[in-house]
Amino acid sequence: MSDWMEEQGVVVSVMDGWATVRVQRQSTCGSCSARSGCGNGVLSEVLGRRALDLRIPNRERLQPGDRVTLGIRDRSLVSGAVVMYLLPLAGLIGVAAFLSMLIPGVTEGWLVLSGLAGFGLGLLAVRWWLRRQGSRFDPVLLAHQPSSVV
Repeated sequence: MSDWMEEQGVVVSVMDGWATVRVQRQSTCGSCSARSGCGNGVLSEVLGRRALDLRIPNRERLQPGDRVTLGIRDRSLVSGAVVMYLLPLAGLIGVAAFLSMLIPGVTEGWLVLSGLAGFGLGLLAVRWWLRRQGSRFDPVLLAHQPSSVV
């Protein structure tokens, strides 16, 4: 089993020691039996399958048209997803629960507002956490195939 999530891409430009790689977003929604009732499937249909441009260091002398395989460690991807989902959710529930314990007779409107504030604080915490991670989530060049031999 691989430790990497891999994605294929094509180099579209090279400039100042960096290469821009275009990766076509993939979705497994077509093979899933729950695709008609799943929010992710509906969202991918609405947004479409637009390409994503990633910038990577050009240490391998990549040229436009080269095919590359990019990767990110499985562990990094999973831990990032957990943090990005759980911190805002914990803020949403935690701040509202704390307010209801602090002020026993608080009205529902204040609980909703405090929950939204907690959600916002959770998003800020995610942003702070991501900035502290450095290059942990940057894609890594795993393989490269030149477009043609001249």
